[in-house]
Amino acid sequence: MIRARALRLASVAGLALACAAGGKLRQNAQVVRADVDKARKSGALRCAPRELALAESNVEIADEEIAYGHGSRAKEHLETAERSAKRALDLSKACGPTQVTIAKKPPEYAKKPAVVIEKTDRDGDGVPDLEDRCPDVPGKPEFQGCPDTDGDGIPDSEDACPKDPGPKETQGCPVVKDTDGDGIPDDIDRCPLDPEDKDGFQDEDGCPDPDNDGDGIVDKLDACPNEPGPLENKGCPVLDRDGDGVPDAADRCPDVKGLKELAGCPDSDADGIADPDDKCPLNAGPKENGGCPDVDRDGDGIPDRLDKCPDQIGPAPDGCPKKYTLVEVKKERIEIKQQIHFAYAKATVLPDSFALLNQVVQVLSDFPKMKVSIEGHTDSTGPEANNMRLSQKRADGVRDYLVGKGVSPERLETVGFGPTKPIASNKTEKGRAQNRRTEFRIVTME
Repeated sequence: MIRARALRLASVAGLALACAAGGKLRQNAQVVRADVDKARKSGALRCAPRELALAESNVEIADEEIAYGHGSRAKEHLETAERSAKRALDLSKACGPTQVTIAKKPPEYAKKPAVVIEKTDRDGDGVPDLEDRCPDVPGKPEFQGCPDTDGDGIPDSEDACPKDPGPKETQGCPVVKDTDGDGIPDDIDRCPLDPEDKDGFQDEDGCPDPDNDGDGIVDKLDACPNEPGPLENKGCPVLDRDGDGVPDAADRCPDVKGLKELAGCPDSDADGIADPDDKCPLNAGPKENGGCPDVDRDGDGIPDRLDKCPDQIGPAPDGCPKKYTLVEVKKERIEIKQQIHFAYAKATVLPDSFALLNQVVQVLSDFPKMKVSIEGHTDSTGPEANNMRLSQKRADGVRDYLVGKGVSPERLETVGFGPTKPIASNKTEKGRAQNRRTEFRIVTME
């Protein structure tokens, strides 16, 4: 309870101190405001407008800070206002209105004798100095005392050539000779005997310019007399906005760089078809397909637009499948309908497989761009290393047979997988027989 009473006493004391401080600040504000009013009356609005404005605005801000109880802020603004008011008073002393005290009229007996001011004429030209525009140089009355040295009726102060007489039209300078009458005096006329043609091109030199642009075509026949150009373009410059070397007049695409052989148009996909004519300008394709890439759904190397059987692999010319008895051409491989037989544990192809391989040769002949991978496989009987070697040798043996029948070796790859890719179980004789096989995987048809 004692502690609460002490806190209330402290709060009351604080409020009393704040009120006392606020009262002191208000008194200071009144003193500063009086200085501001004094400065305004002294002419500070004209002599020190910035200082007067700073003083007035800071006093107003200080009043608001006092009202909100912000004593420290109010004090800062009052100090700024006081400095500005004093500065405004100082500046007003030098330019403020002068006070004139009018004395009482002296008595009649105190009048002094009148002072008579005589007119002077320092240059002795008969024009009083008060009326003489040139009081130190003798001149003529009609020119308010200024001289006219060359006697051309134009005072020297307005005469561009004060020592040489001339008419007013030439600012008092003498009229010079102009033999060819082109308005350019002979002394600055590069061709005083030939009048300037006044066509807006180098008219100041006084010489006629029959071919302004120097392109060999006289201006009368030149459609662009101030810009050089060839005769075939009527003397006008050949424009090439895109800078591709094809004149705009012959450029089908004058704002895009292009190729001369395509009349100035670009060929973005480099298929020989100008972009404006290319239905697929970013993807190369033949002209017959509008510049778009050919589609070959069955992958037989014959585009669908020429393939009578677009969904079945077949050789040229119609793309329809060819009937083979022992093989079938599919999208990814040449499927053989019987296994290739080899001598036991050897790579020698047995004669009963010659007919089958001859049909593989026929397929490769029918599809001249086809490349295949000959892949040999074995069962898991025996050491794996031996089987890997055997499968490779058998694949090589098949390749040698095909090459012997005229197939290019560049179209044939061989690989031996041994027992690593079985298609049936190696636990049964039937499964092992299926795993012992040779496959023809199509690498590409193009």
